[in-house]
Amino acid sequence: MTLNEFMMHYSSEEACMNYLMKHKWDNGFSCNRCGHSTSVKGRKWYYRRCKRCLYDESATANTLFHNLKFPIQKAFGMVYMLTSMRKGMSSCELARQFGVHQETAWFFRRKVQEAVKYSVPDLLDGNVEVDETQVGGYEAGKPGRSKGRKALVQVAIEVDYANPMKPKGMMKRAAAHILSDGSGDTIKEVIDRTIAQDAVVTTDGWTGYLKALKGRWHDVEDSALGKNFELLHWYIFNLKNWLRGTHHHASRDHLQNYLDEFNFRFNRRNTVKDTVFETLRNMVKMPKTQYSCLVAS
Repeated sequence: MTLNEFMMHYSSEEACMNYLMKHKWDNGFSCNRCGHSTSVKGRKWYYRRCKRCLYDESATANTLFHNLKFPIQKAFGMVYMLTSMRKGMSSCELARQFGVHQETAWFFRRKVQEAVKYSVPDLLDGNVEVDETQVGGYEAGKPGRSKGRKALVQVAIEVDYANPMKPKGMMKRAAAHILSDGSGDTIKEVIDRTIAQDAVVTTDGWTGYLKALKGRWHDVEDSALGKNFELLHWYIFNLKNWLRGTHHHASRDHLQNYLDEFNFRFNRRNTVKDTVFETLRNMVKMPKTQYSCLVAS
């Protein structure tokens, strides 16, 4: 579905509200005040009124579309742009394209990122390559990979070596998580919630992985300045280029949200249509989130 087709299909408030009603109450009505399961038509066509407490509930109430400050058609368009465009879109560009304030666009973008996190991915399986990198902006006196205030990020990619047309393998899915430190316990905690227990994990032999991968199938291979982990370093290159090119800067407090957004699109890069509607459905199912919660570290 192209952007033009999507915007034509959801060009009216009625079409958007019908979508929300369908997915909010697809398993039946349940009153948010008293829990009663029977309702009648409310004061507007997209409202439902509880027959017990007479509470009127909108299709957007208590979802991530709650109390929008702009037309819902624009919200649907923003979801499409953030989930289907190859590089996503910055809040400044969203504000320009949809005619809203930049802070409004940023806040809604954070809502989409929360919906992305609500889509819990399957654990990486098969052959998985793991490495770590430093992510952060320029710091005087701290060139290249020197840490400074940069965040330590562990990256892992699932590689398929079975394709004869790809002798070096083919990237399937990926994950990236901030590490609070480089200790074996911290690395193990991230790996356990990212990679399946029976996966074959290949690293460059950094000592932190020896403890973290104890009891797992662990292959150690010399990096050879990146030549033996070409796909993994290509993924890191694309991730950093996306942060620099699209957003220019991501604070440490929100960096994990940006990593999750990038991997959500990356892991679903061949199912654009499903990606858009998966995010929309998640936003309908998720409870509303206060502004103070989305800006807190």
